[in-house]
Order: sequence, then structure tokens, then C-alpha cells
Amino acid sequence: MPRHRFLLALLYICFFGAAASAQVREISGVVRDAQTREALPFVSVTANDGETGTTTNLDGIYRLRHHRPITSLRFSYVGYAPQVISPDSAGTITIYLQPAAAQLQEVVVRGTGENPAHRIIRLANQNRDRHRPENLPAYTYRTYNKFVLTATDARELDLSDTLQLSPQDSAYLKMRDLLSKQHMFLLESVTDYAFLQPNHTKETILATRVSGLRQPSFGIVAAEARDFSVYDDMPLFFGKRYLSPLSTGSTRKYDFVLQETNVVGQDTVFIISFKPEPGTNFDGLEGLLYINSDGWAVQNVLAKSAADDDKRGIELQQQYGQVGPQGQWFPSELDVEITVPQVVLKGHQPFAHLRTYITNINLNPNLRKSYFGVVALQQKADAHLQPDSYFQQFRPDSLTALEQNTYQRLDSIGKAQKLDRTIRFMEYLTAKQIPIGPISLDLKRLLRLSAFEGLRLGLGAHTNALLSERFSVGGYWGYGFRDEAAKYGADAAVVLHQPSELQLKAAFFEDVLEPGGTRLPFRQRSLLGDLRPAVLPDLDYTTHKSVALAGRPLRYGQAQVMLRQQQRRPTLGYIASDTAGGGAGPIYNLTEAVVSLRYAHGEKFMRQFNQLMPMGGEYPVLWLQYTRGIDGLLDGAYGYNKYDVRAEASFRHRTFGESSFTLAGGLVDGKAPLVSLYNGSGSFNPDYEVYTGDGFETMQPYEFFSDCYAALFFSQNLGKRLLRTRFFKPDIVLVTNIGFGDLKQPVQEAWPQEPAFQTMEKGFFESGLLLNNIISSPFSGIGVGAIYRFGPYALDDVKDNLKIKLTLSIAL
Repeated sequence: MPRHRFLLALLYICFFGAAASAQVREISGVVRDAQTREALPFVSVTANDGETGTTTNLDGIYRLRHHRPITSLRFSYVGYAPQVISPDSAGTITIYLQPAAAQLQEVVVRGTGENPAHRIIRLANQNRDRHRPENLPAYTYRTYNKFVLTATDARELDLSDTLQLSPQDSAYLKMRDLLSKQHMFLLESVTDYAFLQPNHTKETILATRVSGLRQPSFGIVAAEARDFSVYDDMPLFFGKRYLSPLSTGSTRKYDFVLQETNVVGQDTVFIISFKPEPGTNFDGLEGLLYINSDGWAVQNVLAKSAADDDKRGIELQQQYGQVGPQGQWFPSELDVEITVPQVVLKGHQPFAHLRTYITNINLNPNLRKSYFGVVALQQKADAHLQPDSYFQQFRPDSLTALEQNTYQRLDSIGKAQKLDRTIRFMEYLTAKQIPIGPISLDLKRLLRLSAFEGLRLGLGAHTNALLSERFSVGGYWGYGFRDEAAKYGADAAVVLHQPSELQLKAAFFEDVLEPGGTRLPFRQRSLLGDLRPAVLPDLDYTTHKSVALAGRPLRYGQAQVMLRQQQRRPTLGYIASDTAGGGAGPIYNLTEAVVSLRYAHGEKFMRQFNQLMPMGGEYPVLWLQYTRGIDGLLDGAYGYNKYDVRAEASFRHRTFGESSFTLAGGLVDGKAPLVSLYNGSGSFNPDYEVYTGDGFETMQPYEFFSDCYAALFFSQNLGKRLLRTRFFKPDIVLVTNIGFGDLKQPVQEAWPQEPAFQTMEKGFFESGLLLNNIISSPFSGIGVGAIYRFGPYALDDVKDNLKIKLTLSIAL
């Protein structure tokens, strides 16, 4: 053959060989369930017997690139029969996997007799600190979030003869027809997230779109899904703590099965199923872990609660990828599905679906502490004005026809039904205010029930931001039908410096206060966690005048300086009607200067729904307060110093559950009336057998008085660890309260009916057992508790020391 022909032939071979090679070096597609056609996430895709590989993302999409020709592709997924294909020149291939008859293998033990999955779990446990994003110095990223609320058939109907359908079935058909055209609700948002050691975070909602609303004041974020981490011993899984399958010693509590091993280039991906061992009793998870031998890092997670008594069904999927020059493993996609099985809507089971995509990850951002504040989540003022093209930059794919119809249909309905106005109304309801122009009605003043006042009806109002964001004025009036007395008051506030929340406030009221009680500013009381004020049988009628300066001088610290003048008219030892108007009972004139401080390290807030709401914290909260009684100023007749301290903290243990502590103490030095001392913080009232959650549950409210005291309130929530049967699965809480007090100065006041109070220098003790959520729903529960009084102040009759109380709880 002439040389030029040989060279020409060689050139053709190289050219066509390179072309053929190029056609198969990049392949993409979708992997679906062959029966349901649903996309399958985390399917293992390996090329050329493990030369390279990848996994499908949460949408079942895979994309594989290789520097050599791809001659074979193997698709494998736990619970499905593997499939091997030889790709042709097509660059996009859709794969349908058939579900396998048996979904989980049995453990095969060889050689040493050790479960092969245990070694991999231990290696992942040993390397977990290096893969925690919170251990990085700093990072930023952007998220695209999509939240869909829809429903699926909750039952099977024979719809062949629609003439025979009942009215209920007709409603089912209408709902099915509606869901075939649109979802029930759709929300999208784009956010920027920043983190800086040790615990500074900030998330800003850049864009938000809510079906049916033109001016949404909120946006969806994936905070709960991001916070979940199998690297933590007790990760928070949507409001509940679970033992992680990667916690230390988890191989003794979880049943691990090595389902599959995939060799991908130089690395190996181990797919391990996990669920609690039979016979174990703890809050556990079940699902799959994909562990990569490159750093023994978690690559994918599928998890859900393993308990069959959870009132809400939550399934979570996380996908991690390697970013940066060091190949740091970092979350890239999150998927959450939430159902409430008890809720059925016209024959359909509602469920919510939240999908989050993380992009623009920067592991070396230039961040300063000054960039972060106590508001960790807020929304830009123009977030609701962003066009659809802005969202399209971050969507992994365009909206489906069903999603587009959801926006179109609900937007038109929302405009016609004025849903924006309804949402605003709901926002004010949660803030306990109803706006009427520049005035907002105070819902907290409408109705109140208590042992002293009985039914109290009233009305309160304040100016709102429509009038001014710098100042507000307001007042209230109420009437108690049991004590037959009116109460009223007024207040005003002006903002002096917005960044530090500095306010100048003035207040006046004619109302009732607890004798011997301690009032600490900046203390939020929960709805059902503190019912003690409602069970108090005697209160002081009080005329109060005060002026105060309050603000946030520190990032996590709030302070207030107050001067107040009070006239206290006690009912303790008197008849309430005799002292309501300052009649037969004694009168105590007090002038006090008060300095208060609250410090909550790491506390964060979010600004959503036009409100500033706390996000909770993991560190103790501390209150310090100094009160100086001034004799001779503004008719003040008593001079004394009063010191108060309070600390609240909660700690979680992977075995023993959640421990909650409250430490409180106080000291009065000088001449002070009984109403300014300390009562024993008792909360037992025989007419109201309800667990109040604050104070001593077996002590009467005014059984003890002290001028110095110290108290410890402790509870240990074991959850369902000790008692979990088929029909009886309460949350078990152990309670112990201890108090010491002394009264060093004699009480000189005299009453027609002398109150029989004691001091508690010998120590007051009570312990109890609470069975919470015996009857429960997805959002609340009712239980019962037994608390026993013992020690030096135990009552003579043993049965009088035991108190049985109803417990109430809210689970959000």
C-alpha cells in the first residue's frame, strides 16, 4: 500500500474512533420506577465495571462523564433488580428499574464473625468531625426552595358507575378532578445563607412567591432539613430528637445491613440500611446510608422515624457532594415529605413536599462578625417583587404544567377572595392583635380565667406602625366577675435608637399583682407551660406608675432601668371586696429603682409574617435584677435592697433524653413589707388540678414566705424509652423540685385573719412522675401526673402529700 494511502486510512480510523468515543463519553438521563414511573434518587450508576460512576440526584437525574469510551452502565438501587446496558451513540438514556421481590438482604457474617457493615459505620463515626459543615471556619451558599402542598388518594373507589356514587363520593371526584389540574398550594424562594464560627448565621430571603398572595410576608427555608445531621449524636428531626445511626456505640442499638458495594474509580460506595435492633426502646430512625470510602463520608442519607406511633410522617433525603480544592463534603440537595395520617380531605391524603437545591458554595468567604446580628432570618423588602425569570435562574428545571396552573388558578382566586387581607389578619392573630386602621386591638385583654378574678372580660388597644414606627400609645380596661372589680391601665413608648432597640416607656395601671412574686422583664411565658398565675387565690390590688429605659446593649443581652411607684393593697388575710378600692385593708406605698438584665448567649430571631419570633437556643438563659426600695421618695415608706437571679437551661442526652433545669434565688436586705418578700412559689389549688409547669406543685401559693431563698426545679423527659406498648405510649417525665428559704426579719404586719405561712429553712422537697401525651394528636396532648411531697414539711396525713394533676402539652 502506498504510504499516503496508509496515512489517509490511519487518519480516518483515528477520526472516526475519536468521534465514536466522544459520543459515549458523556451520558445523562433519568432513572424511574418501572411500575409507578416515579423518579428514583440515589441510584448507583457505574461505568465499565467500576472505572467511574455517579448517583442520581433527588429528581432521579444522572450525568456521567468519562475520559474513556463507556462500554457498559450498571444501575443498582436497594429494593430493585440491577440493570446493565451497553450504551449506543445516544447521549440521553432513561432507565426503568423493576422492584425486587425481597427489598432487604440478611446479614452475612464470615471470617471473624463481625457484621461487615459495623466496620464501615465505625470508620464513618471516627471521621464525622471533619465532615461537619459547622466545623468549617466560614461558608456561604445560595438556596432555591420549592414547597408543594398536594394530596393523593386515601382510598380505592370503583368509579365505573358514577350514577351510583354517594354525595361523599361526589366530593371525592371533585377533589380528584381539582388535583389533576393543580396543587393545593405552591411556594418558591431563593435565599442567601452565611455562617461564621463559632455560631453566627444569617439567612436572607432574596425572592419569594406564594400561590394566591401578591405580597407574601414570608418565604420557605430548609432550616429543619439543613439542621438534621447524622453526624450529631442526637440530631433534631423536625421538632424531635432521635439517636443517630452514626452516634458512638450505635452498632449495639441499630441493625445495620450492607446492602450493596459499588466500586467507583479509586473509591467505594457502601450502601447500608439501618433500623433499631428488635427489643430496643429508644427514639430511632430507619433508612439508608451511602458511605464513600473517600474520607469515610456520608454521601447520601434517606431517613424516617422508626416509631409506629409518630403522629406526623416525615421522610428526609440528603445528598452531599465534594466542593472546593480540598474536596470538602457539603450538602447539595435536600428533600422532605411530610404527611399527617390523621387528616383526610375529601377522600384524599394531604402531604407536603419541600425540595432545596444548594449552589454558589463558597468555603472561603470574607465575613466579619459585624455582618451578623440577633436576627438570623429575614426577608428583603422587595423579595415579593422578583419576576419569574429571577426564579428560573435557580430552578433545576422549569415548572411543570401542574405547577404553572397552581400559580395561575390560585393567584386569580387569591385576588378575588382577597387572601392577602386574610393572611394579614392571621398574622395579627398570632401576634394577638387585630388592626383596625392605625389602631390594633389587644386580644390578650379580651378574656382571662383565674382563681382570683374568675371570668375577666375586657378590651385593650394600641397604635400600630400605620400611625408611627417610632412611638405607640395604648390602654386597656377589664372587669373580674368574681372579685367584682374593674382594672384599667395606659402606656406609651418611643423608640430612641432602632438598631439597639432602645425605648423610653411609661406606664400606669390599676390592676392586680402577686404578693411576694418576682417580675422579670424580657421573660416570655409559654401558652401551656406556665399556668401558675391562673391558680393563685389571692392577689394585691395595685396602683402602678413607672418610667423605664430598655434596650439591647449587647448582641445577646437585654437591659432595663426602671423607676416605679406602687400602692399595694393586699387581699391575703382579707376579703377582696374590702381592699379593692383601698378600703379596710392595709396600704403599702413603695418606690423602687430597678435594674434588670437578661443574657441568652447565641439566641437568634427570625423576622417572618411581619413579626420577630425567637428561634430557640442551646445555651442557658440568665436573668439578674437589682431592686432598691427608696424610703421618702414619692411617698415610698420602705428602704431595702433586693437581689434576684434566675437561670434556665436544657440539655439532651442520647440515652436519657432531655434534662431541664431552673435555678432561682433571691435576697432582701432591709425593711420591706411582706408583699415585697418571696412567697414559696407554690402552685397547688384544690379547685384546679392542673400541672402548671412553674413552682412547687404540692405547695399552696402562700404557704411559705422568705426574705432569702434558693430553689431548683428539675425535669427529665425520657420520652417513650421506658414504656412503649401497642396501645399505651406516653412520654415519661421525672420531676424533682427543691427549695430552701429563711425569714430573718420579723413580719410586723397584722391581719384580721392571720395568714398561716411558714419559712422553709429545713428544705422543701417534692418529686413526681408525669405521663404526658396519653391522649395525643399531631399538635397537642393530654396526660396525667403524680407528685409527692416529702421531707421536713411533709403533711401529717400521707395521702395529703400526693397530688394528681392533669398535664397539657403542645407539640409544634
